[in-house]
Amino acid sequence: MKVQRDIEKTKFNNEDDEKMVEAVKQCLEDDSCLPLIKEEIKLKIQCKRVISGEEELKVEHRQPVKYLLTEEEVFKRNRRKEQNRRSAVRTRARQKARIAELEKDVSSLEEDQCSLEQTIGSLRTELQTLENMLKIHKCSKVKLTSTCRFSIPLLPTVNNLVMLGGL
Repeated sequence: MKVQRDIEKTKFNNEDDEKMVEAVKQCLEDDSCLPLIKEEIKLKIQCKRVISGEEELKVEHRQPVKYLLTEEEVFKRNRRKEQNRRSAVRTRARQKARIAELEKDVSSLEEDQCSLEQTIGSLRTELQTLENMLKIHKCSKVKLTSTCRFSIPLLPTVNNLVMLGGL
């Protein structure tokens, strides 16, 4: 880069000029004009202070000091982490218990469903048997009176009807 080489060859009399050159170099490296803008604003502020009779500000750029925790803060942080871990373990245990309970309910309901389906099947079989008995009864020429209808119960067998109490 020709601009950067020209800047490096130039000698500077003023510290502010050097700072501006450093800002320009930084801009070229980062492809950002932010360092140049910052330096320009600093210089304008310094100029206004000098013109108004105030002394120049000395701005020092220091790396921020990393805050070290006290023993009490470390203890509190560790205690809180441990509480969170225990809480997470309890929550997972509750979730597992809830899932196990739900699975147990599902299996119970499936068993109930199976039982009900068997009941439905036996009731359908009984219904079919009763319908067959009714057809046989209608086909027979036996006329029942109101008194004999209740006194002669019919029991289904394989394909025959057995009359109890006889005629």
